[in-house]
Parts: sequence; structure tokens; C-alpha cells
Amino acid sequence: MDNSSNRFIVVDDDPMNNKICQFIINQVHPHASITLFNDGETALAFIKSQYDKKVNESKTILFLDLNMPVMMGWEFLDEFKKLSSEIQNKFQIYILSSSVDERDKERASREPLIAGFISKPISKDILIELS
Repeated sequence: MDNSSNRFIVVDDDPMNNKICQFIINQVHPHASITLFNDGETALAFIKSQYDKKVNESKTILFLDLNMPVMMGWEFLDEFKKLSSEIQNKFQIYILSSSVDERDKERASREPLIAGFISKPISKDILIELS
């Protein structure tokens, strides 16, 4: 991935983790566009409304929690897969989870849309590696 990605979306029901992500992203990318969502449904609606009409030259990095009420991270991915490939290709998705379940890590490694699995909380060093 190129180093020009300066758009980030965080989907997590934990407001504290969202603030940590925002803080770390701002440290590494001071001019980044960061959009925070507390649930997957709202995030999907935003992606559908914003990304079908955008022509992006760089990908948006999306951090996705797995364990959320309303819509779990895996359910989010199932819905994300229904979007056009033009929209899907505008994203680099990372699972950002506190899950210690090896099945989640294994499933993420088999999922073509997932670029990686990161344990919470995200660190500055990991973000530098990703972006």
C-alpha cells in the first residue's frame, strides 16, 4: 500500500477505544480524516452514501471491532461484501479486537477482505507499519 492513505474509519461500540484510535491516528497522521462509528449499520450507510460517488486515489483504512451489539463485525463484513467491487477496493480493512479466540484470528486470515488482525489497543508503531 502507498503511504498516502490519510482517511480512516473506526467501527467500534467502545467509545474509549474510538478515542484511543483517534488519538493514535492523529499522532501519526496529523491531517488525517477520521470517522468514528459506534455500530456497523451506521458505518455501512455512510460508506454506501459517500464512497459510491468518490474517486479515491488512496485507500481508506477501516478498523473493525468484532464484538458489537446490533451488528457484529462478521455481519458487517457479510454486508460489506454485497457492495460493489469499486467501493470494496477503496478500503483496507483490519480487524481491531480484544478477542483472544483463535477462531476469530483464523477466520480473519482466511477472509480476502481482511488485511490483518490487530489486538486492542492499537499502538503508534503498528499504525506506522500499516499506513
